[in-house]
Amino acid sequence: MNFDLDLILKAASFFGSIGAVAYTFFATRQKDLDVRLDAGSERMDRHERRITSLEQTVAALPDRGDIHKLELHMTRIGGTMERMEAVMEGNQKIMSRLELIVSRHEDHLLDGAKR
Repeated sequence: MNFDLDLILKAASFFGSIGAVAYTFFATRQKDLDVRLDAGSERMDRHERRITSLEQTVAALPDRGDIHKLELHMTRIGGTMERMEAVMEGNQKIMSRLELIVSRHEDHLLDGAKR
């Protein structure tokens, strides 16, 4: 019986050790999994904040209609500038003629004063 009790104690000790190893393996594996899940959760939260920020930025950008309106206004401004250029060119020609007439009058008056 002594032999059987010794064998039973050895077997119980062996299976207890195997159980402890299995428990440790699964317990540490669960802790590693929890750490990885927490890190993944934090990463997803950061991505969510970045996506929200991008969505707000994109929502504030001008859309296609706004750009089209801007193009139309720029075209109108270009047409107005062309008309102003034509008027300014006409005014420049008038001023050149007036300067010529004034200088002729001035020359005439100066020549008349010399005589």
